[in-house]
Amino acid sequence: MHDDCVVYIKKVTRVKEILDGKWKLQILCAMRSGPVRLSQLTRLAPAASKKGLRANLRSLESSHIVVRRDLSDSVLHVEYDFEDSVRESVCSLLDHLAAWGDVGDVTSV
Repeated sequence: MHDDCVVYIKKVTRVKEILDGKWKLQILCAMRSGPVRLSQLTRLAPAASKKGLRANLRSLESSHIVVRRDLSDSVLHVEYDFEDSVRESVCSLLDHLAAWGDVGDVTSV
């Protein structure tokens, strides 16, 4: 039982480390409906600087949660989207977090 708990805690800690960042949850929630551009993210999170958003996007890229796609022809066009292999699980996690946050006082759960 102890080994199972250690492995479980390691996995949960890994998720916490991936999501730890001022704008990461906002970025992931914005991508639930499809790819987003940096300009869209700045409108959705006006308090966030482009530098801060880029840093969080790079971190999510390095964790293989987000993929950056350069769709430029003559005009710079970059979109960010979930890695195909994680889209469903990340959206499910966000749904569960939102449901948990909707129960009122989450400290009593």
